[in-house]
Amino acid sequence: MDDRAAVIAANDRFYRAFEARDLEAMSRVWSCTDGDACIHPGWEPVYGSEAVMEAWAGIFSTGMPMKFLVSDVVVQLLGDLARVHNVENIRFGDGEPIGRVAVTHLFIRRPSGWRLVLHHGSPIAAENEATPRAREPEYH
Repeated sequence: MDDRAAVIAANDRFYRAFEARDLEAMSRVWSCTDGDACIHPGWEPVYGSEAVMEAWAGIFSTGMPMKFLVSDVVVQLLGDLARVHNVENIRFGDGEPIGRVAVTHLFIRRPSGWRLVLHHGSPIAAENEATPRAREPEYH
């Protein structure tokens, strides 16, 4: 498997662990170092492996089954780092979509494979709530 495919597989393992609310599987996705960071939409940033896993345990304990349709996946390989941008299209169980989150994942290559060091999610406003983007400046 080439690096790009391996990073996509690692990203997929993250979402399988999230949907299953499986803390053990989630811990296998992460690098498990003090450099781990997790920024959930609307939350304060969480730093360090222990705090990140505590945050996931809290999310998983809510009992609300979340389903993700991941779209708009972009992978950038940077040597032993890989950046993944994607959109989470979220549902609770089999219900109607409840929202979309723009996500950045940063993976690091370890002897055991690609491991997550950053999960950063930012909510995407509904189309009727979106603020128009400012015009980009022109540079000469």
